[in-house]
Amino acid sequence: MAELNRQSGENEERIIEIEIERLRPFKEHPFQVKDDKEMFLLQESIEKYGILNPLIVRPVPDGYYEIISGHRRKHAAEKLGYRKVSVIIRVLSEDDSILSMVDSNLHRERISYSEKAFAYKLKNDVLKRKSGRKKSQVDHKIPRKRSIDIISED
Repeated sequence: MAELNRQSGENEERIIEIEIERLRPFKEHPFQVKDDKEMFLLQESIEKYGILNPLIVRPVPDGYYEIISGHRRKHAAEKLGYRKVSVIIRVLSEDDSILSMVDSNLHRERISYSEKAFAYKLKNDVLKRKSGRKKSQVDHKIPRKRSIDIISED
């Protein structure tokens, strides 16, 4: 399959097969990829049916792609010996990639409270930047405390 032509500035999404070694994890990915029961079940499913939903990635320098959605599918595919996986290449800003990554993972059942808190903090920081709010602004009435601190204390 032809690869997305980043040189021409083309922003159209494409589904391609790409070598696993060209994929990089999202640098602030708050969700752990564990070899647990759910991973075992995912591997069984991939072994039986293949990867039904392509990973979502965005191009980064040097010909690599950052995973936005699909860290667990990539891990399972690696364990099964896959050398390539299907991906959807999406050209996203840093902020938009954070929003997409967080939203694509929060539906999962087995997410720890700390993973959720960190994910919501990432998302909240992006939404504040997009709305023009400064990081020093607070959204509650408790002096010198951020919302994430209050949530983590509870």
